[in-house]
Formats: sequence, C-alpha cells, structure tokens
Amino acid sequence: MQIQVDIGFDDLIRIVKELPKEQLLKFKKELEKQNTNDTQLQDLESFLLTAPTFSDKQLEEIGQTRKAINQWRKK
Repeated sequence: MQIQVDIGFDDLIRIVKELPKEQLLKFKKELEKQNTNDTQLQDLESFLLTAPTFSDKQLEEIGQTRKAINQWRKK
C-alpha cells in the first residue's frame, strides 16, 4: 500500500525540526549520502568532458588497423 501526501516546504521544515535527535542524525546522513552520489556523478561528468580524446591521425590509424584486421579475418 502506498500513500502520497502533499506537504508544503514550511511544514516539512517544521516536521524535520521536531524530529528526535537520533532520527534527525539519520535524516542528515541520508541527505549527505544523496549529495555524495550527486558529487560522484558530477565528477564523472567533469572527467568525461575533460578527458583526452583521439586526434584525427589516431582515428585514421585505428580505421586502417580495423580494415587490415577485417581483411586478415576473411582470408
């Protein structure tokens, strides 16, 4: 069974502030875990955008090598 409740932002803040200390710490850990996942995704995206790429000459050499391998396989 699933229930969906619409809670306003101010009400949500009030509810969080009323949490017992243990539950508040658990809540904070969950939020930090989500932030860590977001950071890791951003780090991966940043790496991929700044990672080295093949030059045109390297791509041409790869194409020639593939062509040579395909010809060798057909023999």
